[in-house]
Amino acid sequence: MEEVAVDKKYLDYIDNFIEQITPLLPKDVNKLQQSYLVSNIKYSTILLASSMETDPIFKSLVFERQCLFIRIMGEWSFHKEIDLFRSGIPAKHWRNVMQKIWYTVWEVMYACIQNSAPDDVLLSIIERYVNRTYNYAIEDLKQSNIIDEAIEEKAKEQSNIEIMAQEYREKIQKRKNKKIIYYALLFVLISVLVSVSVIYFKIYGVIGILVAMIIYNIFMYERKR
Repeated sequence: MEEVAVDKKYLDYIDNFIEQITPLLPKDVNKLQQSYLVSNIKYSTILLASSMETDPIFKSLVFERQCLFIRIMGEWSFHKEIDLFRSGIPAKHWRNVMQKIWYTVWEVMYACIQNSAPDDVLLSIIERYVNRTYNYAIEDLKQSNIIDEAIEEKAKEQSNIEIMAQEYREKIQKRKNKKIIYYALLFVLISVLVSVSVIYFKIYGVIGILVAMIIYNIFMYERKR
């Protein structure tokens, strides 16, 4: 793999990005695939960083903005590489598919910067064109008799980004369910305590509960400050 020299600030950002994203690798990605994926993420993002230094359009962006585009390239490299791992496509053809995706991402970014496209438009267009390029590349492999219809169909069904999004939604829902159960139990407990206090201690019980609630609210307020 050819070496491309770029400023250290880009290399530091890319290394930090890889450190963040590596723990998110699915369990079905083996060590060899992980090494291959990291290598390709580094390669594609360094190539883009090189454009940031040399191309007038990319060079016109502030560093923080450049980093956003580098991150987008890295994230799509991450997701589509995993899709290829699961696709059934022979490993020797993965790189060819990824090169088409990298070029597509670069072209879309370039056009969006030229036209001052908002971030939500940029992200939407990149997703659409990346998926289109991925499917076209798979169809090319099928037309070249490198893969059969079964593998073509399996490869097109892959979407690691959607799998991760679904897992995230499920995690959020589990947290919400836990909160609902917690507050329901808390409500029952408080209701029982209030009932017992009122029945056995009458007015003193009510006063005690009010004082306890005031102290609790003061405590929570101080913690948030």
